[in-house]
Amino acid sequence: MKLGEERDQKIVIKVYTIPVAPGDVIVAGTDGLFDNLYNNEVTAVVVHTVRAGLGPQVTAQKIAALARQRAQDRNRQTPFSTAAQDAGFRYYGGKLDDITVVVSYISSSDNV
Repeated sequence: MKLGEERDQKIVIKVYTIPVAPGDVIVAGTDGLFDNLYNNEVTAVVVHTVRAGLGPQVTAQKIAALARQRAQDRNRQTPFSTAAQDAGFRYYGGKLDDITVVVSYISSSDNV
């Protein structure tokens, strides 16, 4: 492809509706997060930060920092290494990748 050429690209957008309630926490992230942390590890960070009264931005930062730490750890089992091993590859440790985390706390609204 030459510079300036347009390429046909198929863009797929999926919209999901998920019921939430006050007290729920939503964690969204890129594969850099979920390749390096198991769901129970993400949950443990959320529980700790919510109990400590920390906000969603701090929670996201803590989750991202832990994912980055695990991505650099060559001796820890991660979701990515588990999947690689299940596919027949000899792989252990984290996977370096970009990591994006967005955390939202669901609360009640007085404007309803």
